[in-house]
Amino acid sequence: MDNSSVITLAKNPIFHDKSKHIDIRFHYLWDCITNKEIEVKYVKTQDHVANIFTKPLKHDVFAKLRDMLGDKLNF
Repeated sequence: MDNSSVITLAKNPIFHDKSKHIDIRFHYLWDCITNKEIEVKYVKTQDHVANIFTKPLKHDVFAKLRDMLGDKLNF
């Protein structure tokens, strides 16, 4: 994730008035984090592989993300 507040909220189970709208998916993810099934960590926006599908990119950034995506597809 590139949103620090989301990471903070995911790691801190204390709910505030502003987080009452969060749905079941958040609670499931929080349980997974608590049980150490997943780890949430910060990823810079320019390193998000999904950006290759959602944003217009310069050729060098596209090539970098394409290569990163290829690494993730090699089983």
